[in-house]
Amino acid sequence: MRARPNALRRYLPAIVVSLAAICMPLLSAFEPVRGDEAAAIFPPGWTHADTVLATAEADLAFVRFGAFANIGIVRIVDQSSLTDLRRAGALLLLPPGALGGCLLPRDNLTPFDTNATSIGIST
Repeated sequence: MRARPNALRRYLPAIVVSLAAICMPLLSAFEPVRGDEAAAIFPPGWTHADTVLATAEADLAFVRFGAFANIGIVRIVDQSSLTDLRRAGALLLLPPGALGGCLLPRDNLTPFDTNATSIGIST
């Protein structure tokens, strides 16, 4: 029975480091949105068109897409903009640089850099 506490004690540093590596990025979810831009994370499965339409429904300016189709970087005017985005379907609102910039796209794709049909908007 004494071998079990010793085994746990031996793996405790690895367990602590693993938990820290997983939990520390999640703390950015509690960081308040400040500044004039926010990363709006919409439900999984949303297309680029859904993201742009939800931003328009909230009456906000769309800046660029995030790393995935359901993430949009939007220009916010005031705190009521965040409420409007949530009503339009945003699940989470974070600063764009949160999670080490993982919310930002690699190629900075914007709706103005591509034709409308490639992002799922019918013309």
